[in-house]
Amino acid sequence: MPERMPPEQWDRLVAGWQPSEVDLLRAPILDDWFPTWRRGAVVVVGRVSYHHTEVDGMVMQTTPVLRFAEDGSWLRTRREYFRLGRRFERTPVQEIAEQVLGPGPTVKVSDMPPPAVPPRDYFPELGPSGGLPPMEDDDTSPRP
Repeated sequence: MPERMPPEQWDRLVAGWQPSEVDLLRAPILDDWFPTWRRGAVVVVGRVSYHHTEVDGMVMQTTPVLRFAEDGSWLRTRREYFRLGRRFERTPVQEIAEQVLGPGPTVKVSDMPPPAVPPRDYFPELGPSGGLPPMEDDDTSPRP
C-alpha cells in the first residue's frame, strides 16, 4: 500500500512548494525516461540510478506522478522525488542500421526472399500432411 503524505506536506506540494537542494541531492536519477498512463494516472518509466531499493541501471516504473518541475529537471511521485536525466527518444530502424552497417543501401525485411529451407515436419507420425491431431471441439465422434 502506498505511503500517505501528511496533509501539511500535501498542501505545500499543491500550493507550488519546491524541493530543497538537499531533497534533490538525495533523489534518485531517472535516465531514458518517458511518461505513460497506468490505471488512470501518469507514471514515468525509466532507468534508475542511486535508488535506495533498486539496482543501478534497472528499468522501473514510478508511483503516480504528482508534479513535474517546470524546467523538466525533477518530478515528485507519491513516495519521493526523482531527478530527471535524458529523456527516451525513439531511434528509427534505418538510423540504427546505418550506425551498425554504415551508410548505403539496405534491404527492407518485406523485400527479402523467403527462406530456402522447407518448413520442418514436426509430427511425421500423423501422416503426410504432418497436421496436428483434432482438437476436442473438432471431434464429432459419439461420446460414451
